[in-house]
Amino acid sequence: MDIEVRPLEAPGVAAADEVFRDAFATVLGGDVHRDTALVRTRFRAPHTAALAAFVDGELAGSALLARWGSVAYLGPLSVTPKLWGHGIGARLVAAAVDVLDGWGAGHQGLFTFAQSPRHHRFYERFGFWPRFLTAIMSRPVTGGEPVLGWRLSAAAPPARAALVDGCAAVTDAIHPGLDVRGEIDAVLDQGLGDVVLIGEPETPRGFAVCHTGAGTEAGSGIAYVKFAAVRPGPGAGPAFAALLASCQGLAAEAGAARLTLGVNTARHDAYRQLLAEGFRTDIPGVTMHRPNEPGYDREDVRLVDDWR
Repeated sequence: MDIEVRPLEAPGVAAADEVFRDAFATVLGGDVHRDTALVRTRFRAPHTAALAAFVDGELAGSALLARWGSVAYLGPLSVTPKLWGHGIGARLVAAAVDVLDGWGAGHQGLFTFAQSPRHHRFYERFGFWPRFLTAIMSRPVTGGEPVLGWRLSAAAPPARAALVDGCAAVTDAIHPGLDVRGEIDAVLDQGLGDVVLIGEPETPRGFAVCHTGAGTEAGSGIAYVKFAAVRPGPGAGPAFAALLASCQGLAAEAGAARLTLGVNTARHDAYRQLLAEGFRTDIPGVTMHRPNEPGYDREDVRLVDDWR
């Protein structure tokens, strides 16, 4: 079998998306990704890389990678089910690790099935080690939530640049070099949702990058918080509550039925606060880290994300 791994190019995005959907439907059953557009939107984002595996010239799998400054993660990885067990996934991960190392990302990770020792052993071969669970959680949107905070899309371009820098200051205070400006740009440039801000008008205390509806990572009827964080320190708990309320307000405005997000359970204060706010776990996963260090998964960190 002739396996070649190289960067994914635009003409191959549709085929990569088809393989991605087929692979995850085979494992999880049903049309789990419905009308989401994860592969296409990430391929177009400024902070990502995409690799494709070809077998005898036909696209057989892909791996997407995202760079958040000093942090980077691998996923999703997918291989067409008819070719599972032929070493295609290993070739993709080896190439992906080279990209992560080339970025200089000091902390690397991925999200995988918590209940699958086979997946754990596979990624351990490349230096990723399982740590705490990440809970993919959701709660209903009643439609009565207050609209708090403000939206980055409404800011004039000069003010927007300063606010984005303020968001980077929030994440840097949590973990040196953590920077999700690429996620912010992707949401605004592609019209995937919006970024909610809380705090002083020129100095965000916290922010949330949200996808809403079909053609995004959320899907119809869903508002998805891709990333959210508040500056650590005194008052972080009330600030996190205000940020969650602002996300609920955005979800209600978008007509979403549910608000979805992910949180690593090592961020114990954030996890308990989400439970108190009515969020419940839909999918448990596990994060695997390279090297085997906590990164920003600390008890007092109020940060929402997942590396799917």
